[in-house]
Amino acid sequence: MRRLIALLTVVVTTLALASAPATAAAGYLVLRGVRVVTPGATTKIEVAAESNIDITKVRAVVRAYSGGPAETLTADDFELVEGTAVDGVWRTKSAVTVDQGRWWVDVELTNADRTVLAEQRATIENGLDTVITDFKVTPDVVDADHPEVTYSGRLMSRTAGGDLAPVQGAGLILSGGDGADPAITGADGWARGTVDFTWSGDARFVYKGDFLYRPTTSTALPVWTRKLLTQITANVPDRVIVGDQVTVSGRLEREDRQGAWGPVAGKKVTLQFAPATGGDPRTVATPTTDAAGNYSAKVTVTEDGTWSAQFARDQAGQPHDYHLYIGSEAFAEPRAVAYRTAITGGNAGPEPVGKGEMVTGTGRVMNKLADGRWVAAPGTASVQLQFSTDRKKWSAKGAVGVYRDGTFDVQGRADRDGYWRLVVLRDSTSEPSVSGTDYIDVRYRTRIFDFNAAPEPVKKGRTITVMGTLYRQTDKWKPYASKTIKFYFLPKGSSKWTYMGSQKTDRNGSFRKGFKASKDGTWRAYSGTATSYAKTYRDDYVDVR
Repeated sequence: MRRLIALLTVVVTTLALASAPATAAAGYLVLRGVRVVTPGATTKIEVAAESNIDITKVRAVVRAYSGGPAETLTADDFELVEGTAVDGVWRTKSAVTVDQGRWWVDVELTNADRTVLAEQRATIENGLDTVITDFKVTPDVVDADHPEVTYSGRLMSRTAGGDLAPVQGAGLILSGGDGADPAITGADGWARGTVDFTWSGDARFVYKGDFLYRPTTSTALPVWTRKLLTQITANVPDRVIVGDQVTVSGRLEREDRQGAWGPVAGKKVTLQFAPATGGDPRTVATPTTDAAGNYSAKVTVTEDGTWSAQFARDQAGQPHDYHLYIGSEAFAEPRAVAYRTAITGGNAGPEPVGKGEMVTGTGRVMNKLADGRWVAAPGTASVQLQFSTDRKKWSAKGAVGVYRDGTFDVQGRADRDGYWRLVVLRDSTSEPSVSGTDYIDVRYRTRIFDFNAAPEPVKKGRTITVMGTLYRQTDKWKPYASKTIKFYFLPKGSSKWTYMGSQKTDRNGSFRKGFKASKDGTWRAYSGTATSYAKTYRDDYVDVR
C-alpha cells in the first residue's frame, strides 16, 4: 500500500455564490464551507450550504494542482447528514481516493432555479512532504555600504520510506530582504542567491509547493542592519545680496565600521532657510551628492537668516535605504543681507555757489527687494558727497547716514569749480550706488558793508542818499573797485522792484548816489553782473513824510 502523507484543515470560509436578496422570490444559493473529512489519499468530502429553496443536488469535482494530470474525479453521491435541504450539511456516501499529489476540490450546487460552481474550495493533500535543510545567510549584520547578503539552502522531499531526497527545479523565494528572484534548485536540491537587506528582520527560504510536493518554510535567521553615523557641512558666502542667487554647498560623509570617514554619494540633501524674524524654516532646495559626497545648489537671497543642510533627519517620503544612516544637520553662520541701492532725486546745490560756502546734496536711498520692488532704505545706508574736477578722481567732501525714510542731506565746502555727486557707501547692509553729477560754478563772494539809505525819515521831495562799500573775497576780503552797483526801489505795499539807476564803485569800493524821496519804501543796492563773483545785495527801508 502506498504511504499517503497528507493533512487537510478546513480551507473554506463562507462563500456567497449568489447574494441573498430581501425576498425569497429573488432566489439565492450560498456555499458556507467545504471540509475534507480524513487526511491522506482517501477521504470523504463534506459541504455546508444554504438556499431560499431546496438544494436538490451537491456535486464535487477533484482536479490536480498546476503541473498535475488533466484527469478529474467526480463525486455525485452526497447525502444530507445535518439540517434541512435549504440549510444543511451534505457528505459523500463513499470516500474519494486520489493518486500522489495535491488536488483541488471544486463544488457545484443546484436548486430548482440555478446551478452554481465554486472552484478551489478545499485541498486534498497527498503530495510528498518537503523540508529545507542547511539554510544559511551571511553576513548576519549589514550596513549601507554593504547591504548584500548571500543565502543558500537545500530543498529535500521525504519518501514513503522516510528517506530524504533532493528536489530539482523548484523555485525557492527568500523572504525578509528587499526582494529577489526565486532561486532554482539544482540536481542536488541546493539553491543560492544574493539580496540586499535595508531593514532588520528574519530571513526565510520559502517553497510554495507544486503538484507533487507540499510547501515548506525554512527556519528563520535574523539579519541586522547597522546604522552608519553621518556628518554634513553647509557653506554660504560671507556676503549675500538680496535678490541674488548664491551657492550653498557642503559635503556629506559617513563613518564606516572601521571608523574611517568617507563620502556618501547619490543622496538627497535638504537645504532649509530660517528667517531671522522668526517662523518655521522653509525648504529651498534638495540637491543630490556627487561621487565625492559634495553637493551644491543655487538659492535666492530674500532676507536676514540662517541656511542649514540636513540628511536623513525626516525619513518620511525618503528612499527606503536612508534609514540605514543616522541623520545629521549643519547650520551656516547667520547672514545679515545687503541690499542693492539706488539714489532717487539726487541733487547738489546751490548753483553757482560762493567760494568757501556749503554745497548741499539731497535725495533718497532706495533698496531693491528680492521680488524686484524698490523701497526706501530704512535708515541703514550712509551717503557720501564727492567732488571732482575731471569726473575721474573723486574726493570726499562730507558723509551722513540716511533718515528712516531713506532721505538725506549732506554738505561739503566748495573751493573751486567742478563736479559733485552722491555715493551710497558699501557697508554691511548696502551695496554701493552713484547718483548723476552736477557741475557747480564757484564764484568769489562779494559783500556790501556799511550800507545805508539816509536820512531816515526824510521829507517828501528831499534827497535820499544810498551809500555803502563793496568788498570781494580773494585770499582775504578787499575793497572791490570799478564794480557796477544797481539801485532798486520797492514801494511800500508793492511786490515789484523798480530800477532807479547805477554807479561804479570808486577805488576804495565805495558808492554814493542820491535820489528824490517820493514815498515810503525799501532801497536796494545790488552787485551781480560779473560771472566770476557771487551776487550780493543789501536793503534799507526809508520812511518818507
